[in-house]
Amino acid sequence: MNTTTPDHPAEDDITDGQKIVSYSVNRRGEYELIPESVWQPVNVVNQQAWQEIEKKIDLSRQKVLAGQVSCLHYYMTANQMDPALLAQYVGQSRWKVRLHLVPFIFNRLSANTLRIYAELFRISLDDLRTGRLRPPIYNHQ
Repeated sequence: MNTTTPDHPAEDDITDGQKIVSYSVNRRGEYELIPESVWQPVNVVNQQAWQEIEKKIDLSRQKVLAGQVSCLHYYMTANQMDPALLAQYVGQSRWKVRLHLVPFIFNRLSANTLRIYAELFRISLDDLRTGRLRPPIYNHQ
């Protein structure tokens, strides 16, 4: 995320450097341009939300490394999914996806099931099998 400085305005965080035209109704009921600085609260909230997401990802990474959950939990968390959403994407029932989060069961999944997960998360089948934790999809350029 971009940092707000005098030569790097706050709206760059949201708009990626594009100028924003915002209007408001004045006391006479007419539309008028308003300062771009109104986006600063939105940027602060977005930054806080991303910090929380990063905390969840780090916690999931720790659980995977401790053997408490399968690496599928990390990929699900890093890509902002829950078991229900992941189940929809891979065409499985929720209870099956929840079972796949258990390391013992995950290690027994078929190559076809693993391939479906690997394709969804845009990682190699080998990365998934070995539990190698790659960056989330939204970090891929």
